[in-house]
Amino acid sequence: MVPWRMKMHEVATKAVACPHCGENASVSPPGEGTDVKVRRSVAAFGEYTTVTCSQGHTYWVYFC
Repeated sequence: MVPWRMKMHEVATKAVACPHCGENASVSPPGEGTDVKVRRSVAAFGEYTTVTCSQGHTYWVYFC
């Protein structure tokens, strides 16, 4: 009998800084080796996530 093993799924994160106050946050890119770009405004296209820091600033992180 072979024992069953469960492998943990590792989630990569990248640190980003709020463009308004510099507070750090972590985001999970969609794939390994993906670069991130922080912007103060939303673009018309592209894959992104929205982040709000503890100071209430909202910004967008794009995945390239």
